[in-house]
Amino acid sequence: MPTRLEQYLKSRGIKPAHLARESGYSRQHLLRIRMGRMEPTRRCIAAIIAAVRRLAHEPVRANDLFDLEEEER
Repeated sequence: MPTRLEQYLKSRGIKPAHLARESGYSRQHLLRIRMGRMEPTRRCIAAIIAAVRRLAHEPVRANDLFDLEEEER
């Protein structure tokens, strides 16, 4: 099942290379996060949110891109 981040990027037509450039993280690193194989750090989450806001030109919250409830359990 695709992650929230992957679904959001696909629905907005945001390319992984653009996300990598804007966020400062490598495409390989972001791929592991997009596929749910790796949990992002808080710093990485913040960078991805800022990048997606710039690329999508719309307000984006962490909860729109990440399933944060699991982290708190």
